[in-house]
Amino acid sequence: MNFRRILGILHATERPTGASRLTVARKTRATLTRAQRALAWTATLLVGLLAAAPRSGAQDTSAKTRADSMAERMEALERSVKLLREQLQAQAASGVQSKSRSPIEFSGRILLSSFINSGRSNNLDVPTVAVASVSPGQDRSAGATMRQTILALSAQGAKLWGADASGFIEADFFGGLQQGAGGRRLFPEPRLRIARAMLTWPGAELMVGQDVPLLAPIEPVGIAQLGSPSFAVAGNLWFWLPQVRATFNLGESGPVRWALQAAVVAPWSGGDVVPGDVDVADIGERQRAPMLQARLRARWGEDDMRGEIGFAGHVGWLGTAADTTLMSSAIALSWQVPMASWVELRGEAYVGQMLRGLGGGGAGQNFGASASGAPIPLHDTGGWLQLNLKPDASWTLGVGAGSSQPDLADRPVRSRNDAFETHAIWRPGGLPIIGLEFREIQTTYRATGLARTRQVNLTLGVEF
Repeated sequence: MNFRRILGILHATERPTGASRLTVARKTRATLTRAQRALAWTATLLVGLLAAAPRSGAQDTSAKTRADSMAERMEALERSVKLLREQLQAQAASGVQSKSRSPIEFSGRILLSSFINSGRSNNLDVPTVAVASVSPGQDRSAGATMRQTILALSAQGAKLWGADASGFIEADFFGGLQQGAGGRRLFPEPRLRIARAMLTWPGAELMVGQDVPLLAPIEPVGIAQLGSPSFAVAGNLWFWLPQVRATFNLGESGPVRWALQAAVVAPWSGGDVVPGDVDVADIGERQRAPMLQARLRARWGEDDMRGEIGFAGHVGWLGTAADTTLMSSAIALSWQVPMASWVELRGEAYVGQMLRGLGGGGAGQNFGASASGAPIPLHDTGGWLQLNLKPDASWTLGVGAGSSQPDLADRPVRSRNDAFETHAIWRPGGLPIIGLEFREIQTTYRATGLARTRQVNLTLGVEF
């Protein structure tokens, strides 16, 4: 009978081979399954009405017409179910599957960043430090780049030792092989940004990978500066560093959720080496001891009203000439505080010494100079603050400032680096994203005074 054939089709369609392997296929299957069940109930009802119809030897023409119409509707129903099945099978077959059969999600941003600069800087498309102008006629520039395009993959669904296993990897094209003028890369090459392998239990989490420092994990909002985030070298300790991080929840009940975090981080000074070192080893790596970080975190709320405050500490060791060991250390406060569903305040503040290796602390310096000119550890105070507004789902507006202020008594080359920015990001719906940002960087040099650079950046692209 047609009814049995329809139920067989529905039964087969609800179990498409491989559909559960992909997130998008699962969503599609869930949507189609609801429609198919509705069709099944409709078919059952129609068959019941046919069975309950009175039978008599004398059937008039109108009864026969109704029966023919019912049969035609059953045939149309059968064709619709077959079509749904074919669509679902095509969707499942077109998806990318992981070797572990875990669901995979692919996301990213394809971005064209165009810029107009006035004043000189260390990098034309993503400036972080201003440089003194040599000639008034040679301090303007303009250009465009695609190297801040970002691609990401995430996988989840596996189990290990009673924990949910997941992974995430994110890369951009901010690396490069062929050097262009102004520090830009022609034909940009991929660069690993973030990579995480995670095990999550109800009360704890273990992460192995490369991520922002636990000392200052909050990131500014923006799309014009992604290769080096906003306020880099001006109060934002952002370097993505290899690390092993553990999180222990101290209580999930109540309005505030507390957690204690600890991380063992790969040693890194930011690129300083001992003069004459044949191996050209970073002085952090030369010391052969990891950096250690810990953070007490408090979270509350959900979704647009989720807030977070954390207090953290950092210690590391740097090996210099003559086997001398110097200490890198800091304490930091970070926050992301929603004041309403459409407005939030986020930022970080820190104090410490020798922090170039965490993302440009000390205005990008580890050392000052003694009265005799010998290098000494550079002390630094810095941070950044950003106010973001979301008047509706499509717009994000914001303004922010950051500053790194080395101790003048340590006689640094750069005695201060300040950054100011304002941004507007529009997501009109679907894939497109448009951003307009203005940025000013003011760098003060002990010997030559203030240098200033300004940038207007228009970013066009899609995100998915």
